Amino acid sequence: MDMEYIEVIETERLIMRRLMPDDYKLMAAWDMDERVYKYLLSSACKTPEEPLTWLPKKDPTSKVNILMLVSAKEDGHAVGIYALNHVLEKDVWTLSYVNRYDDWGKGYTVEGMKKLMEHAVKVYGARVFEGECAKENEGSRRVMEKLGMKYDHSSSFSKNDGSATFESDVFYLTICS
Repeated sequence: MDMEYIEVIETERLIMRRLMPDDYKLMAAWDMDERVYKYLLSSACKTPEEPLTWLPKKDPTSKVNILMLVSAKEDGHAVGIYALNHVLEKDVWTLSYVNRYDDWGKGYTVEGMKKLMEHAVKVYGARVFEGECAKENEGSRRVMEKLGMKYDHSSSFSKNDGSATFESDVFYLTICS
């Protein structure tokens, strides 16, 4: 892999870089926490090594699946993963994020996702962003609103293992060029 291609994005308090297979060790800080996974499609990992079933298959140079490891500048600890996935058929970039529980409520998600979205507009030509959250997930609803996204319609989603289904709201943001 061309090491010069590795994207690094900085905000006032965060450093984001492409997620790499060796990061599974850092991911354990949130991957094994049921509280963090309540509204996510997958379930919390049982072992720190579980991400190794999918992480090595991700291309850290992909121009359509942007997975960023987020770290706090203050002390370097891994905060979470922020991601954008380009759904080519709809020309929409879906956003997703996960933070370790003890970093909830610090504003990291809005700060980091805003910068990642700006980066996607500049580098990849992104124009339309979509986010979905469970109706009862007030934290994610606030993130979407603070990112400037607007409610579009209601939907629902189920966890991959079928253990829960959530009524959800879908938000969009269109960037005019």
